[in-house]
Amino acid sequence: MKENIMNSSGQPVYQSVANDIKKMIVKGEINPSDILPSENTLAQSYNTSRVTIRKSLRILEQGGFIYSWPGKGYFVSEPEHDVFTLVFNEEGRAHDIAYKNVTVIIPDPEVQKALNFTVPNKAIKICRVIKQDKQPLAFDVKYLPYDKGTPIIETELNYAVFPEIAAAKSAPFAFYTKMEITAELPDDETANILRCEKNVPLLVVTRRFIDQSGKCIGYGKVSMLPSYGALKAHSGYHHDKSAL
Repeated sequence: MKENIMNSSGQPVYQSVANDIKKMIVKGEINPSDILPSENTLAQSYNTSRVTIRKSLRILEQGGFIYSWPGKGYFVSEPEHDVFTLVFNEEGRAHDIAYKNVTVIIPDPEVQKALNFTVPNKAIKICRVIKQDKQPLAFDVKYLPYDKGTPIIETELNYAVFPEIAAAKSAPFAFYTKMEITAELPDDETANILRCEKNVPLLVVTRRFIDQSGKCIGYGKVSMLPSYGALKAHSGYHHDKSAL
């Protein structure tokens, strides 16, 4: 007899089983370090095959709800309440993003160090202002190592976000991001752009894009006024993704 791959609600059986076990974990019916029933037992309980159960367990494992112990089975994971997922959209809630300029400069020592320059070298500096209702909310500055002979296509840079710009110098999956969030007083340029006093602390998000060899292929800072909003993160499983 052919196995049913969809339940009565039209949902794949493996997803339905995963959701059912997830609910038991969330409700505390099974707890961290508890072992799950065997694949055979689960297959019999849900009247399905071991192949389907393996798909369900894979979903739960990828979601961090369970882990496998070879030769012993699947166990409920300990929740990581001190590990957070931060969703950062560099364009935030802006209605208007206006570029100031794209130039080639010899950057200051801070940027040279971030880009791992061993000797003073040139970099591409990309500046833009993030606005809402014509009011500046954030000042975004990006730096890329300047490769002599590589043309700067300003129109392409104008519509690209940072990961896309960095990826143009590397394969998309060949680099990773390091992020820092600090409170800083604005320098003269930032204070002038954001029309704020120099004694007003700004929320600053600094990002470094690093390739697999450890080379920094992009560096950027977004300085945000308090009116720009808040950065939000979550730990572990959460029901309401709209809360981010």
